[in-house]
Amino acid sequence: MKQRKAWIASAMIAGMMLQTLNVSAAAADYVPLRAQLEKLGAKVSWDAKDRTAMFKLKNGIAGIVTINEGTYRLAGKEGKLSSPVQLVNEQTMIPAALLQSILAENAKYQDPKDAVPMFSVKARGETEAVDSGEDAADDPAIWVDPVDPSKSKLIATNKAGGILVYDLSGKQLQSYNVGKMNNIDLRYDFPLGGKKVDIVAATNRTTNTIDVFSVSGENGELTPIVGEPIKSAMGEVYGFSLYHSLRTGAFYALVLGKKGEFEQYELKDDGTGKVAGKLVREFRLGTQSEGLVADDEYGTMYIAEEDVAIWKYNAEPDGGKEPLAQVDIADGRRLQDDIEGLTMYYGKDGTGYLIASSQGSNSYAIYDRQNDNKYISNFNIVDGDRIDGTSETDGIDVLGFGLGDQYPYGIFVSQDDANYENGKKINQNFKIVGWDQIANSAKPNLRMDNTVNPRELVKR
Repeated sequence: MKQRKAWIASAMIAGMMLQTLNVSAAAADYVPLRAQLEKLGAKVSWDAKDRTAMFKLKNGIAGIVTINEGTYRLAGKEGKLSSPVQLVNEQTMIPAALLQSILAENAKYQDPKDAVPMFSVKARGETEAVDSGEDAADDPAIWVDPVDPSKSKLIATNKAGGILVYDLSGKQLQSYNVGKMNNIDLRYDFPLGGKKVDIVAATNRTTNTIDVFSVSGENGELTPIVGEPIKSAMGEVYGFSLYHSLRTGAFYALVLGKKGEFEQYELKDDGTGKVAGKLVREFRLGTQSEGLVADDEYGTMYIAEEDVAIWKYNAEPDGGKEPLAQVDIADGRRLQDDIEGLTMYYGKDGTGYLIASSQGSNSYAIYDRQNDNKYISNFNIVDGDRIDGTSETDGIDVLGFGLGDQYPYGIFVSQDDANYENGKKINQNFKIVGWDQIANSAKPNLRMDNTVNPRELVKR
């Protein structure tokens, strides 16, 4: 009996020791995120609502972990953990293996020549604030007046309920309550009813359609011109661009969905002077995508997969489902998720720039428009004496064409998430920067080609 009791006691002690060893082993497999990263000079922030820790290494690479999640993001890629992230005594604890991955990323881009170039500009103008509060202003497009470019208009979306038209001084001229409009784009000389009209089109999340309008008049009036509604098969229409093929003359609507869906519709006269849309191509990206722009001259299009990368595709309907190239990745250096708006600067002789809104870093990345889209620089829009800067930008647009004395080399327009007036936060709006400000601030300077008329593009 005594021997049995002694055996039981020994077994209990051994079990306790084993349990202690297991706990110690488990603890040894975890390390405190903040303490380890601060040793590296990294910046760490905490989102209490989502129980998420976000960090940025000194070389710019970013990452994110979430309590009780078995996945993480690092350098623009998602990874899986052997055990979930934990919150212990108000400390974010990560598996030691993840720390090793972070250290490996931290060892990259240590040469000073690897630093991401950045410059700052100040807005020269801004639009009046949208009527709706919270997250409402979204995407702008620049329409060039064919008679007097100084009377050109900004046509933008209010995703809380419509389309807005502004003059170049930022004064609101029109407001159309047509639904929760998300992204917008325009093209010139669309053949309709025996004449050519300028068209603007946008994704309508209220009706899940692509809505098309003609643009005309001194005050930039919009007239709906769709016949049978162009209704998407995807769950929710989101990103958008128009594309005018200079190879065939056809016009297309390019649409992205919140789950990465892509649809391409050919737009044409339905025979009654109204616009009809026919689905001609579809494919799917891996995750949510919104930013989208087409290069009419080169016949290509660019898609921003928000958390991942910018992809380059053939824009023709027979262009296939696979990308031609990856332009850049959202690793936190030049692009930090979300990658939002994309826009195209048309320069002389096929030159120019692709510009992307890096929402996570409150900046804009510039790439060469030609060949392999070589990276050039980042810039941000900072506070001026009377106009505040931009942050967490959604949509952007650019035009390298003279728009009169105020903007002789064109403009860059960006949505501003947090709009301030006299130090007080008000509803969102759009900021306007002269292209000459951007071109002259970059090192080396960028092109200033103010004679490339968007109505007269050439096949390349």
